[in-house]
Amino acid sequence: MPGGLSCDTPAIANLPPGRGGSNRGEIGMPNPASGPHPQLENVPPGEEARIDHIAVLTGQQLDRRYAGKRVLRGVHPKDHGCVEATFTVDPDLPADYQVGVFRKPGEQFRAVIRYSNAAPLITPDSPVEPRQGGGSGPAHGSRGMAIKLYGVGGNRLVPGDRERTQDFLMINQPIFAFANVEDYEIVSQLLVDNNEDARPFFARVQSPDPAVKARAIKSAGIIGRIKSLMFPPAWQAPPLSPLDNRYFSAAPFLFGDGKVMKFSCTPVNPKTGELGEAISQADYLRAAMRERMAQAGGKEICFDFQVQVRSADSLAATRDTDIEDMCTLWDEATYPFVTVARITIPTPQDISAPERTEFCETLFYTPWHGLEDHRPLGGINRMRLKVYDASAEKRGCPFSPDLPTRQNAEPRGPSPSANRGAARGQGAGGKAAD
Repeated sequence: MPGGLSCDTPAIANLPPGRGGSNRGEIGMPNPASGPHPQLENVPPGEEARIDHIAVLTGQQLDRRYAGKRVLRGVHPKDHGCVEATFTVDPDLPADYQVGVFRKPGEQFRAVIRYSNAAPLITPDSPVEPRQGGGSGPAHGSRGMAIKLYGVGGNRLVPGDRERTQDFLMINQPIFAFANVEDYEIVSQLLVDNNEDARPFFARVQSPDPAVKARAIKSAGIIGRIKSLMFPPAWQAPPLSPLDNRYFSAAPFLFGDGKVMKFSCTPVNPKTGELGEAISQADYLRAAMRERMAQAGGKEICFDFQVQVRSADSLAATRDTDIEDMCTLWDEATYPFVTVARITIPTPQDISAPERTEFCETLFYTPWHGLEDHRPLGGINRMRLKVYDASAEKRGCPFSPDLPTRQNAEPRGPSPSANRGAARGQGAGGKAAD
């Protein structure tokens, strides 16, 4: 727990003036996204062409899924709800961690957090699937938590992004299911060619190429853990609501000069228990979250925001695995998470209100909304820059709407924005998206 922080953190309405002001960023700043990090990244031949192809395939997927309808996100289209929150940097944060958005101990930001399923289509939260050995039953999927901080000043990653925000995108397992751009291109092509069914990807376990075979075997094992109802092998017990899960960046990011981080959000007081018959309901996670937010009796819900930090020098010899392979786990026993901020979600909030759900749908999340100090690293992150932009443009949401100015302390849904966008398969890959 951060020193001096508790769930008594001031509500959003009590933040200093301007902390939630315009999210429009300055234009014309240097763009470090123009090339890979020379020390930390190792771009394989042909990757740029693969990324361009994935962006095209993403557009084809969206055109088919939403022909004549409002276009939703390429992945994570099903939300469980959006909440407003306060993000407070630890007032006693050690100097070594005062980097980027954490550079001022005690600083507060207004935030909007979107909880979602990772599935590329809107499906039941735990759809019934065939089981090994016969029969069928519910299978879990990857879940997402995407945080957008407003009023973030500093040097932007991408000039002209029209945001003054920092986005932190997470899933509820510590690694992605697919290692690199090459594998993701194959999955994307299968979704187009095979009617949203990417299972033929796992024929690669028979590949004569040892590296291809090893990645396919590892991906199959990760997806098995994601879908498992048992803990272990699942990374954590099935949550009663999205507010009771732990979430991870899975991908690495810069943490200022000479350091790299992965980050995580851990619920401070999660509710635990058995899901029971709720798992058979198509939208049980949304229902549970709405109930928690409506009946919390004014009690705040909190997460600790934590980082694993490693030196760039220590990663130089292992960048092909620890940076470029998104299926590589950074062992917490060796690289422990350190709490650097507290997220406070005030209650009650009516997350089912039409204006709230519309605001949520217009938000554009990408790891490339943010500061140079937190530059995304690795092939999957390089891919996300172009592919998430393509998805957002298809949705008609090339940037996020502003948060409204608070007039009083009563939590209420954000105003709808003028910037608005004009089911089968479970997203076990868990790539948090736009």
